[in-house]
Amino acid sequence: MGGRVRTIQRAGRCSVNRGMTQTRLLVLLLAIVAARATAQMPRVHATRDNLRLDGKLDEAAWTRADSIDDFRQRDPVEGAAASERTVVRFLSSREGLWVGIHAYDREPGRILHAQLRRDTELSTDDGVQVMLSPMQDKRTAFWFAVNPNGAMTDAEVVSFESENLDWDAVWDARAQITDDGWVAELFIPWQTLRYRDAQGAWDVNVRRVIRRKNEDVLWKAWRRTEGIRFLEKAGVVEGFTDLPPRAKAEIRPYVSATANGTGRVYERDGGLSTKVSDSGLKGAFGLDAKLAPSRGLTLDLTTNSDFAQADVDRQVINFSRFPLFLPERRPFFTEGAGIFNFGRQEETQLFYSRRIGLSEDGSPIPLLAGARLSGRIGDQQVGVIAARTGGDRPATDAVVRVRRDLLGRGYVGAMFTGRDARDADASTAGGLDVNLPFIVRGQNLIFQAASAWTHTGAGGTPNYSRLVVDFPNDFADISSRVERVEAGFNPALGFVQSDGILRYGGFVQVAPRPNIPHVRQLQFKLLDYSYVQRLSGGLSNAEFQFSPLGIVFNSGDQVEVQFTRAGDAPTEAFDVFEGTTVAPGTYWYDRWQVQYEGSSHRAVRLEAQASFGDFYNGGGEDYSVSLEGRWQPHLLWSVSYGYTDGRFPTSRFIAHTMTTRVDYAVTPRLNTTLFAQWNNESNRAALNARLRWTRTPGSDLYVVLNSAWPTGLDSGGIPWSRPQRGGLVVKYVQYLRY
Repeated sequence: MGGRVRTIQRAGRCSVNRGMTQTRLLVLLLAIVAARATAQMPRVHATRDNLRLDGKLDEAAWTRADSIDDFRQRDPVEGAAASERTVVRFLSSREGLWVGIHAYDREPGRILHAQLRRDTELSTDDGVQVMLSPMQDKRTAFWFAVNPNGAMTDAEVVSFESENLDWDAVWDARAQITDDGWVAELFIPWQTLRYRDAQGAWDVNVRRVIRRKNEDVLWKAWRRTEGIRFLEKAGVVEGFTDLPPRAKAEIRPYVSATANGTGRVYERDGGLSTKVSDSGLKGAFGLDAKLAPSRGLTLDLTTNSDFAQADVDRQVINFSRFPLFLPERRPFFTEGAGIFNFGRQEETQLFYSRRIGLSEDGSPIPLLAGARLSGRIGDQQVGVIAARTGGDRPATDAVVRVRRDLLGRGYVGAMFTGRDARDADASTAGGLDVNLPFIVRGQNLIFQAASAWTHTGAGGTPNYSRLVVDFPNDFADISSRVERVEAGFNPALGFVQSDGILRYGGFVQVAPRPNIPHVRQLQFKLLDYSYVQRLSGGLSNAEFQFSPLGIVFNSGDQVEVQFTRAGDAPTEAFDVFEGTTVAPGTYWYDRWQVQYEGSSHRAVRLEAQASFGDFYNGGGEDYSVSLEGRWQPHLLWSVSYGYTDGRFPTSRFIAHTMTTRVDYAVTPRLNTTLFAQWNNESNRAALNARLRWTRTPGSDLYVVLNSAWPTGLDSGGIPWSRPQRGGLVVKYVQYLRY
């Protein structure tokens, strides 16, 4: 017995020793892995060298900086090594962050570089995008892009599915094509970014597009279910230490002079009926200021706001009985706009910024003063807007938005909006929402829910609520949603397409990547549906779409065939087009559509679409064609035309729409745009011409010409010398920092 006990004791001791040895080996292995990971983690290199923004990267500081060069393909071969080498370095100076990019290319003569205009999408060109998330909150980031010409664009990352391209930052870049590819140099002032007081690491990612190959490569998050906005898989760059506090104030005073022509209203026979306004010259002065209450918050102030430089709205013929949704283009409302999203965009939104300072027809209402606070306080994203508008019915508007971080990238939020206008009852609205994105076995799965109420002097608190389950991935994209909008839900600062309804919707698409020559991906839209019924009973409207075939080619060309079964049950008559009225009733009709979209890398690109079948109690065809071309690197042009032939039992209409756009850029800092449009519903031809010269980053001179003429007059002519309205605006904005 004694011997057996001793044997057991020795065996136990050996087992313990072996376990301790394994534990030590495991700890040592983990330490080695951690040390290697730390050693391989790139650092921003702090320098006091005097750097020149010239796109050459020939200063000694660049050779001392760590580099990022491990890029993998997201497309066409997921995870494969990039076909061309890319090297990115970061330098930290007292004034801001410098980013150096060397995009090697064995065929530099084939690099595509058509764009020179500021804030273009760069969809036709090679380019590199840099994503910076100083807060490391896995939700918000700043996105900067440059092409081989040095053309710049930027955006705020709103979520991993979208970004706000209307955000306009103060930064600069230079680039040039070399014998071995192209080189770019970016300079981003610290005050453009938002970062915490004590934080040495930032989440960073870099993406490069090689357009002629339709190749998309990233440093991190290169899987097709991820991408540059997928902040959970972003890389980390260390060394962001001893950063200066943000400037206390950035001020943009402006002066403008406007010469308006005589405003006229024409009779159908071409005779001059009424002079609406006199011609004249007026000047204006205004001020925009950006203050920094903290490193993570920005307070924007504006007075006597002027948005002459904003893009004009496109003319659209509305063949439906529902209101059109038009995007926001005014700079004061675009920065930080993502945090104010609540509800389903373009259908039922608690806040729609165009309700402030714009009438229903898009005419400007004086924005006398406005303030916007946006950013982050701890685990909360906050957004506050307060505005005072003038005009015939002065109003005070307020919006408050808060999002509390929840789980990985999710949030739970609250929102309040209110309006107090002269000769109208005060209107308020509020709501709660939650967004929970998950990653399940490498696939995205998102749950969303929201509920909101509105209250006016009429009494009652009608409700809006929604629930969404979304599975947005490369092979399969599936979503399902249900929304309930009670009658009377119409927040004064919101957008509601229809109330008193229950809406069911969803989307099911599979997109395999078979091994077929010249084909990158097939897309089968099994069902895209929206079924809306009235809470009082019966159908409101419905649409069921099925696409038996969609093809994405390696070249970037795309084709799709689609079938639509639609239904509508208007309770009141409405005009589809002048002279054609749809009576109340219930209508079901079928349509087929074929469309082709040419690759953006082509020097001349074609988009075409044809739709035919029934429409309410009639039928007809709809055709549209668009041609886009470029003469790199200075000239871009596009021409589009739409034709709709509607035939009904007692009437027929033919609708035409035409647009033309020409962009000519001398340099990335001096560019011009000419945009003309016409349709025969409004019977108006409109012209917008704009010149923008960026003297220094943030300081711009704008020259804008707007004019419109009546068409469709019985006389057949267009009174070119006497437009309905016209004006010339010269505006200069000076950027000052304190």
